[in-house]
Amino acid sequence: MQFSDLIKGAPERCGVYMFYDSNDVLLYVGKAKNLAARLKQYSDQNRLDARLAGMVSQVSKIDIKTTPTESEALILEQDLIKSEKPKYNILMRDDKMYPMLTLTKSDYPRLLKFRAKITGSKDVFGPYPSGAELNDAIKTLQQTTMLRTCSDAQLKNRARPCILYQIKRCSAPCCGKISKENYNQDVKLARKTLSGNSADISIDLKQRMQAAGDAQDFETAASMRDRLKALATTAQMGKISDRAVPTEGKFFAYKLKKWDEPIKELKEWLGIDLRRADVFDNSHLFGKNPVGAMIVFTHEGFVQSEYRHYKLEDKSQAGNDIGMMEEFLRRRFSRAKIDGSTPSLIIVDGGRAQWNAAQKVLRELDISAPVLGVTKGEVRSGDEHFIMPDGIDAKIEKDTKLFLLLRAVRDEAHRFAVTFHRRLRAKSATSSILSEIEGVGPKRRRALLAHFGSLDLIKDAPAKALAAAKGISPDMAEKIFLFFHPDMIE
Repeated sequence: MQFSDLIKGAPERCGVYMFYDSNDVLLYVGKAKNLAARLKQYSDQNRLDARLAGMVSQVSKIDIKTTPTESEALILEQDLIKSEKPKYNILMRDDKMYPMLTLTKSDYPRLLKFRAKITGSKDVFGPYPSGAELNDAIKTLQQTTMLRTCSDAQLKNRARPCILYQIKRCSAPCCGKISKENYNQDVKLARKTLSGNSADISIDLKQRMQAAGDAQDFETAASMRDRLKALATTAQMGKISDRAVPTEGKFFAYKLKKWDEPIKELKEWLGIDLRRADVFDNSHLFGKNPVGAMIVFTHEGFVQSEYRHYKLEDKSQAGNDIGMMEEFLRRRFSRAKIDGSTPSLIIVDGGRAQWNAAQKVLRELDISAPVLGVTKGEVRSGDEHFIMPDGIDAKIEKDTKLFLLLRAVRDEAHRFAVTFHRRLRAKSATSSILSEIEGVGPKRRRALLAHFGSLDLIKDAPAKALAAAKGISPDMAEKIFLFFHPDMIE
């Protein structure tokens, strides 16, 4: 199939595109303001450099995901690149995040920039497309809410206000210039702004801009206009963070807004009373670290508390997608026989073989439940077809609510399976490297990983820091250090 055929029907909307080769390996992820126009650019081989031309020649499938805004496309692109690590993407391959903004939890919360992992101890907003945009957002918040940016140590030890107080960009809680109650009101105002509810601040800025214009103070009016623009950017980023940031490894930076309507269509399409649906998928790499995943959804959305991971117990089935699916289904529904948790619908990701495996397990366990198979098409986006509970193949018009629902739950199951697989693969690789060091057994490996958190941090740690880990003597710390830094051996 020619590349020009693959991009037919691409929407003139913002979003993300993904290129796959004939083996279904992800080659490249990109974002675009206009997907149709961007993809068309790849069709002109004469305008592509050697790297891009080589990549395009390998493309046999294209997946397209539209997003409501360009900013959400940016976040979705980042998520996919960081989780999938496509061959031809050269940006964002490290573990850095886009610039983020937090409101720390303290008596006088602080505006703080960061790029570290997100934790529950902070209000997190972003990501921002660049550090410059984040700095603009902080400056706007300082001007409109006067929240502090200094460290906790500076807050406790400062004897007099800093220059930010003098230029009206901080209310100087360090020196008691504002009460805790009034400061918290400003914090609430900042949180509203970052969450997209910036109406109160916007009204004030508009009034000040109008007053400056009436007084022919055009410089001040222009300043108010620029602050309004920055405020809009800040609010927009806050909205995005609510959907995109909290879930690690998320393939989509957006969620279904309303479940009732597509669930109703699903019930009518299948002729069932849908209370709960279980969706299954497998993941492995050439039979290594084989895992399964089950996600659950109801008419209210995904029920993450019911999600389950499965490690393959029968190692002889590693790499056998059908055998793996059978084991995971058998384990799930053997439990259902005991606790009565049989769902009203079972969805399996895969073709006829996976659908048959599910039917086989249900017959063995004497369980009655409809099974729906979801099969990827030749062009992944919009070409899926479905195996109905009675075994008949069916298709659904793409971009309908029902189609988008089924694709979303399939992709969520895939995300959940792949994330778990990658975690096990990384853990296996880390343990394998550490086990090469004489004297570092399972107990010391666990101690090192618990202390440092990752293999990279262990590699970078000096001997003195290594010795701080539980069970690591100074001599052992020196041995570990020299293992990773053989050039230091005299």
